[in-house]
Amino acid sequence: MHTARSSRLIIGLVLVIIGIVAGILLTANLDMTFKGRAGSDTELRLQLEEKMAAMKDWSEGFAAVAEYVTPSVVTVETETTVKYTDPFNDFMGGDDMFRRFFGNPRSQPKQEQKVAGLGSGVIVSTDGYVITNNHVIDRTDKIKITLSNGKTYEGKLIGTDPRTDLAVVKIDEKGLPAIKVANSDNIKVGQWAIAVGNPFSKSLSHTVTAGIISGMSRSSVGLDTDVDFLQTDAAINPGNSGGALVNMSGELVGINAAIMSRSGGYEGIGFAIPSNTAKSIMDQLIKSGKVVRGFVGVSMQDVDEQMAKALGLKSAKGAVIAQIVEGSPADKAQLKQGDVIVKVNGKEVANSVEIRKQIIPKQPGTDVDLTLIRDGKEIIVKVTLAEAPGEPMAVKEEAPAKKSFERLGINVTTMNKDLASKFGVSNIPGVIITDIEQDGAAFGAGLRQGDIIQRVGRKDVKNVKEFIDEVDKVTKGETVLLLVNRKGSSLFVAFNMPN
Repeated sequence: MHTARSSRLIIGLVLVIIGIVAGILLTANLDMTFKGRAGSDTELRLQLEEKMAAMKDWSEGFAAVAEYVTPSVVTVETETTVKYTDPFNDFMGGDDMFRRFFGNPRSQPKQEQKVAGLGSGVIVSTDGYVITNNHVIDRTDKIKITLSNGKTYEGKLIGTDPRTDLAVVKIDEKGLPAIKVANSDNIKVGQWAIAVGNPFSKSLSHTVTAGIISGMSRSSVGLDTDVDFLQTDAAINPGNSGGALVNMSGELVGINAAIMSRSGGYEGIGFAIPSNTAKSIMDQLIKSGKVVRGFVGVSMQDVDEQMAKALGLKSAKGAVIAQIVEGSPADKAQLKQGDVIVKVNGKEVANSVEIRKQIIPKQPGTDVDLTLIRDGKEIIVKVTLAEAPGEPMAVKEEAPAKKSFERLGINVTTMNKDLASKFGVSNIPGVIITDIEQDGAAFGAGLRQGDIIQRVGRKDVKNVKEFIDEVDKVTKGETVLLLVNRKGSSLFVAFNMPN
């Protein structure tokens, strides 16, 4: 009994000891677990704090650029005097007796009214030169420049260049914070961009918005200029015109100029004049008050796949001459409509934009070798550049072309004076589209009522018979190329011939 009881006691003590040891081990394990979790949470928190610090530094970077650039951006206010006629006085022939009898209408407009305008500008020299858009100060009577510190100066117009929508204004002040100008050729799509300007009103002056460079060399944006714009999604609104587009180093990369919008406000697509273009124009305006650029005297269209096929080209590169200015270097060098420019001074060009880039910077009197494709053969023609005229020159009217009928979904008639008067076009040789089906091949290719067809393929057409003869030579599925005169401007249209 004693032995059994002792054994049970020993076993009990062993179990107690095991329990104590297990408890100690469990407690230690839990303690290690909690410590591990705490360590993990701390490490995660430290990582988040590091990231937040980096974001704060990035945010401070934007703030620093904005603070650095803002003093270089100015508010441009304009005043234009608009004169109105008195319709009551005109109707009465200016007779005071009728005026006394009928009295003055209460709605009679003022004879003269001051119209205010608002835009932005950028200080480009310490001695007071400011660059802005031509459309901001065009045909204004007074220009006021207000700095970021609130000081206002009267602005003197130095020169304008409508072809690039740039203008230079001078204020009488020294020691101004001139902006640094970047080399816009080094810009890449995706880089950060910051816009500074005065959207909508003077009370919102020096508004800063940020985005990226969304695109380069935008020339087909519906603006009649010689500019290959930078595209940005940094918010640009009315009043921002002439303001600065800068990089993250606070350097000027562009002059804000326009937006693409259905509402009239910002929709994510804005355009700026590259800084290299702005600087070149600015330097010429400051030096001589005008801009001199090389001039060939042609209008061009980029070659697409359809047009390349119709012209028998190996690839869709270069630009086809759609129009030649009478008396221009192109006219004197005997360039022809339908010639395709593929090289300038031996350097291949992909489109009309690259051709303009090669030509415009050259001085008048410079000889340029143009490599052309004419009737399937490559030739080189030397053209001596002239100075680009300030006003459009008369277009050289060459023998036009014609078109017709069910296959194309159009009706055409040989041109005559009555048709020219009816459609408001010049009476030139060719056939005019009098009716067009909106679901037809011609309409789908871009032809419209009132277009004058001057050529089918390489054959000029002067009447309906010639037009039909040439159209009938084109079989189903082949590409037909038409030279069209639309309101005085020539263009090529290419599309596959239907049944």
